[in-house]
Amino acid sequence: MLHKLFREVVLFVGVENMVHLVTNNAANYAAAGRLLERKFSTLYWSPCAVHCLNLMLHDMGKLDEVSKVVGHTSKITKYIYNHCYPLHLMRKHTGGKEIIRPAPTRFATNFIALQNILVQKDALRALVTSKEWTLSAYAKESKGKKFVDLVLDSMFWKECATIVQLTEPLIRVLRIVDSDERLAMGYLYAAMHRAREELLRRFSRKKKIVDPFLKIIDSKWDSQLHKNLHAAGYWLNPAYQYNSLDLEKHRHITSGLLDVIEKYSYGNPDLMSNLTGEMRLLCKAESDFGRVSAIRDRDVMLRGTQKLTSFFIDDLILIVNTII
Repeated sequence: MLHKLFREVVLFVGVENMVHLVTNNAANYAAAGRLLERKFSTLYWSPCAVHCLNLMLHDMGKLDEVSKVVGHTSKITKYIYNHCYPLHLMRKHTGGKEIIRPAPTRFATNFIALQNILVQKDALRALVTSKEWTLSAYAKESKGKKFVDLVLDSMFWKECATIVQLTEPLIRVLRIVDSDERLAMGYLYAAMHRAREELLRRFSRKKKIVDPFLKIIDSKWDSQLHKNLHAAGYWLNPAYQYNSLDLEKHRHITSGLLDVIEKYSYGNPDLMSNLTGEMRLLCKAESDFGRVSAIRDRDVMLRGTQKLTSFFIDDLILIVNTII
């Protein structure tokens, strides 16, 4: 049924106008997407990047060491936000800053809460040792005493810092793909690889700690999210194309770009040659790519929606249609 629905949409919009179909990760949507790719050879399907990252965080949240820290944090935040006076004291000691903020998904909220509470570690400790707290009726209640013990638990803060270090790079990627400030296609590939490299760097001497997290990331990336379109978006992004050190590490992504070009060439050898010729112009900064303005804007042209002017996947399709 999903395949039939999507097929009707593709035919209504026009196959020549369709580039990319994005759905969630549910098995029925994935199956419908693959059927659609087989039906329309120039159409790409991929799961939603935000959903994939959400599933990574979900799986990380199931790890014993993570669920323990998240549960500890939840007890602290629930106590504060369920009692007016502790909430008042918390805001007073944090300068009005909250330790719970909305996030794109429930699982991201858990990990962002860890980041926020870690930042306010000293403020919360100061709260439960302040005269205002110790003289209050809350300090004498059993729940209040348990709250104090939770806040002053030094092992919790140590474990919290470790979990934040392990999940913060992935939260950074989530912010990129869930942002309306810029299109994410040209940044996802690099963001994922940098997140992985950052984890390896941070825990170079503690591989047993980081290995379960890397396995979760690699499993979702390799089986679901890693697509040729993401490789093409990376290669066509001037911010990376002219960064020789960065591009050298990912030379293999050229193969993904060529797969995209072959797919959109409709079996036309002349069109394929024209497209690969465009690759050479961009790669060697020839023609308009070598203009002073183009060189100056390589690192900034894709940061705001008003400057999303060149060399993304949509531009590749424009080139195809122009040549046809």
